[in-house]
Amino acid sequence: MASPVAASPNIDSSSSSVVQARQPKLSPEFISQHYPSEAKLLHVHLIHRHGERTPASHLFPSISPRYWNFCAQGNRLHADFAKAVKVHAPSSETDKDGNSYQQWYNYMFKSENYKNTSIFPKDNLSKAHGNDKSQFTVDTCAFGQLTDVGRQSLTALGAHMRALYMDALGFLPAVPRPGDNNEPTEDLYLRTSSYSRAFESLQHALGGMYPNLPANSPLFRINVRPRNRENLYPDYHCEITNRLHTEKAIESIKHFAEDYATLHKDIPQIPSLREPFEAELKRRAAHGSLFVWDTTSSMRSHGLPLPKEIDDELIARLSKMSAVEYLHPTMRSIQLARMQIGPLVGELADNVVDVVEADRGIVTGKQRPPKMSIYSGHDTTVGPLLAVFGDDLAGSPSLATSATPMWPPFASSLRIELLKDSASPYPTIQPSWAGDLANHSEDMSAIPPEERIRPLNVPDSLYRWAPRQANNASDVPFNPRATRDYYVRIWYNDRSVQLPACRDPGAHHTKLGPSVCTLDGFFKQIARFVPSESETIQERLALAEAQSQSYQ
Repeated sequence: MASPVAASPNIDSSSSSVVQARQPKLSPEFISQHYPSEAKLLHVHLIHRHGERTPASHLFPSISPRYWNFCAQGNRLHADFAKAVKVHAPSSETDKDGNSYQQWYNYMFKSENYKNTSIFPKDNLSKAHGNDKSQFTVDTCAFGQLTDVGRQSLTALGAHMRALYMDALGFLPAVPRPGDNNEPTEDLYLRTSSYSRAFESLQHALGGMYPNLPANSPLFRINVRPRNRENLYPDYHCEITNRLHTEKAIESIKHFAEDYATLHKDIPQIPSLREPFEAELKRRAAHGSLFVWDTTSSMRSHGLPLPKEIDDELIARLSKMSAVEYLHPTMRSIQLARMQIGPLVGELADNVVDVVEADRGIVTGKQRPPKMSIYSGHDTTVGPLLAVFGDDLAGSPSLATSATPMWPPFASSLRIELLKDSASPYPTIQPSWAGDLANHSEDMSAIPPEERIRPLNVPDSLYRWAPRQANNASDVPFNPRATRDYYVRIWYNDRSVQLPACRDPGAHHTKLGPSVCTLDGFFKQIARFVPSESETIQERLALAEAQSQSYQ
């Protein structure tokens, strides 16, 4: 019987292109083209999504197994950890080695209430599972848990970082160097969200970077922030942000109305999806595609069978429309992007400034910056950052003219490389936005965000620098071209990202092209997304007032 789902032409229907992240092939030609000897690498930000996981919740029992048995390695690690910290109690259920697993399973995945929902919701046993024969075993995953497939993906990502930054470029040491007084290594700054799937993804990325380390190797210090200070994903407790996101999501859906309507007409024609899809659509009208995508993409990435109607073409359409519902709104609203991811963008800018100052030999009282900063986050980390960098997540309004998979696949990564090149000619023409340079040295807070040349947290002293006068910045005249030796390049998985502010010939490297921004071009791109604390408060108060009036 033919599929009832209408096909869209020119969709990239390769399943690997939609649910799996790809990295560039590190051929000698690739290295010589992108890393010439005159361009010295100073620092790398690696910001990645966690690896493959089980669905966040159990919404489609007619197609999804009740028990996802893909966590043998992870559960053994959890059990060993629980035993080491003495929360491993006897239980009547044991694995083949006599180890209890029900106890640590309950401990590791106990209900974590977050905004009145559960990160790992319990299975609703009243839901029908048809002929599902899956059983709870020592390999069973919780919902939202990083699977052994995800561990392999992050190990592969770490191995790619090793192949590029250690083996090919010699940028990072092959073995981590200890810090002062045998403290954890200072070559890496490591941070993760508090979600276990992000934390463990970081562990496996490190395992791929540094396999088979000897027992006396330096420790790694992993930083985790409390949720009220987290900036790796949007603040879901902020109702002001949530309302604005819903408003912009509705606008995005209207922008892609024809494709969206076709998809939402096709999904209910699939018997196994109809009832749960319609139920979810009633509860969360602006996120219907996303919840189908969450389950089907997880099943596809784990090799689980799907109904024949849920083919690669439908998976690709779901990926795009999920981005329209959830990520494209951030592209449509600078205000929303500032609220969702602005604090993290400001932190990245701080890191870049620290590296430039250290390269100049400026004494700031801080310890020397690391060579690489790794942030282990989520699709809601990578997606909003791509919006800030001007990457069109949802492509063209017509699916027929845009084949790029839009939702960040599992293990997706952004790499922000800071380069120094004093040998190549600097652009001699001014970029089209150079008129903003007139305000370069003034009080940035008095300039509208869209007109700022650099983020508020980039200090004026960065432009008051000259060799041999580094520690007397106040005596050095302001020079808007003081950063001319520094460049920024951003990679998203296997492709470089061309920032809109850097496409102008006056804002990118004269030899390496538009993908390598001048530092000022990079600052210009992100400046509007980094508000001051007072601006954030004022913006939210004004938005709250406007929303209260619209809801009256």
